[in-house]
Amino acid sequence: MSDQPTQKKRPTVKDVAREAGLSIATVSRALSRPETVKKDTRAHVYEVVKRIGYRANKAASDLRRGHSKTLLVLVSDITNAFFAEFFKGIEEEARSRGYVLLIGDTSEDAESERVFSDMLLMNQAGGLILNTYGFPSDLYPPDGGNVYSGPPIVSCSGRREFDLPTVQIDDVSGGRQVGEHLINLGHRNMIQLCGPLQIYGFERRFFGFCQALKAAGIPLQNDRNFVGEMSTDFGIRVAAQIAEMEDRPTAIFVHNDETAIGLLHGLSKAGIRVPEDISVVGYDDMPYSAVFNPGLTTVHLPRRKWGQMACAKLIELLEGEDPDADKRRVITPELIARASSRALI
Repeated sequence: MSDQPTQKKRPTVKDVAREAGLSIATVSRALSRPETVKKDTRAHVYEVVKRIGYRANKAASDLRRGHSKTLLVLVSDITNAFFAEFFKGIEEEARSRGYVLLIGDTSEDAESERVFSDMLLMNQAGGLILNTYGFPSDLYPPDGGNVYSGPPIVSCSGRREFDLPTVQIDDVSGGRQVGEHLINLGHRNMIQLCGPLQIYGFERRFFGFCQALKAAGIPLQNDRNFVGEMSTDFGIRVAAQIAEMEDRPTAIFVHNDETAIGLLHGLSKAGIRVPEDISVVGYDDMPYSAVFNPGLTTVHLPRRKWGQMACAKLIELLEGEDPDADKRRVITPELIARASSRALI
């Protein structure tokens, strides 16, 4: 008698039909040609599919039929200029490999996430590149565990919930580079303008910056940090508060360029000179950062390369390459020094 554990059998269309109390033909039509099935029947089939974890091999069927292969890309805000180069990298890699893209904006809205989850579960897309703050609830493991076993996904934001294939920026390194840059310029009185720290990327930037200060023996001033939703308005509001401080910091690390630009504008309005009075460092290296006055010292993220690598990883999964090989790929960012930071005299 074998001591090997019995591997759980993958659900089939027949299993879906039995659970749904429908014919195999009806279930097949609901999955392949949903417009030919009544809405209530289709919804019932989808519910069963999600519940029992059915997943058709769309990549294989597309190859057999000669159909276009489709990848889904989800971001939290499609209007954010940050994602333009990221999308471009994905599109270039996908096109070179014979795939096409669908780009979705979740707006961190549960109903929007559900629509896109259904596209995956109903095989309208072969796999997903995910660059959002959250994770679609319909794709959580049905048993409530932390082992993901659904449609192929590559995460670009770093997931705490599951051990997913990941292509991400080393934000700890980025934050640490900012801290080391300012320390080397002689700064000791430094604070941060932080994004929400429950979000993985912002938390990692915060941690890396603190890591640099601790290594240099500089006391942290975390009670003086500002935390909020990153935007130009947030930066402007914080600038007004900094203008009222008696003990102003000599340097500020801002967790993204958009907020840093707002801070620069607000400090200028308050008569505070950058970098003469306060040095400012951003994060992302958006195109406008180099041409703002003063040019913004920031951390460059190779967003096009990031998109290319994420797409290549997803295609590896879809085409049956070893899913455990090089499961986590990390891109190291690079600090770009410009006029907004200077050495203390």
